Amino acid sequence: MNKLYFIAELGQNHQGDINIAKKMVDALVGTGVRAIKTAKRDIDTCLTEEQKNMIYDNEHSFGRTYYEHRKALELSLEQFHELKNYVENKGFDFISSFTDIQSFQFLNAIKIKKLKVASQRITDTILLEKVAHYFAGEIFMSSGMSDLKHVDHMVSIFKNNKKYLLQCSSIYPCPEKQLNLRVLKAYRKRYKNLVDGFGFSGHNMSIAPDIAAYALGATIIERHFTLDRKMKGTDHAGSLEIHHIKKLIKYLKQVGKCLGNSDKHILKEELPSIKKLRGDLK
Repeated sequence: MNKLYFIAELGQNHQGDINIAKKMVDALVGTGVRAIKTAKRDIDTCLTEEQKNMIYDNEHSFGRTYYEHRKALELSLEQFHELKNYVENKGFDFISSFTDIQSFQFLNAIKIKKLKVASQRITDTILLEKVAHYFAGEIFMSSGMSDLKHVDHMVSIFKNNKKYLLQCSSIYPCPEKQLNLRVLKAYRKRYKNLVDGFGFSGHNMSIAPDIAAYALGATIIERHFTLDRKMKGTDHAGSLEIHHIKKLIKYLKQVGKCLGNSDKHILKEELPSIKKLRGDLK
């Protein structure tokens, strides 16, 4: 991908409500967002028994236990498929991450064309190998909670797939000093002929880091989106509202125009200035 590819991540900011999810999609129409992403989890298999039984009683909880909380935030299989169709009918690409083989099989069955390997699953070799073997679409690989050894391994698993590598720090929200955007330059050098593009998946509060990442070669920018940062749930505070999304995409497009190329030469538009400002030089 050479042009800006902006992904708006819904995550569970829809609160398990298909109508809120659709309102989020509607709000993004005409903003320059290219893809809308969410996540699919089989809560019954991707949580340990300890996690399921953990009391989760706080202002952002949707259930008494963590299992009840996570279960409440999931769309049903029918609703998830409905959301995919809704997103695509609105002109967006639809992307989903996954945590388990059941979720991957469901996504593959509904003919999803783009998958994301979340940082959570980067070390799940068995799962990733199944995806590499059975999935024919594009793979977006996030790299939070990992070192180069982990990233090398993930890239090698998807050696025969079309894939994109995203720098990510899995801290929510992530302080700017821990975003480590220079990793993008290292990725571009190390995986130049091994991946099809590079990006940044940010959990930062501001939009300046996304602009810096784009200037460093990240043509894919992924940010969490919410209708209102004050909504109930843990991800809203670190997500962008619609006016932030519009402003960020506007700035990214401006930066794209400014970057130009690395060929330093006299521009034809500079010729009048040369005549005016160097006229005394013979």
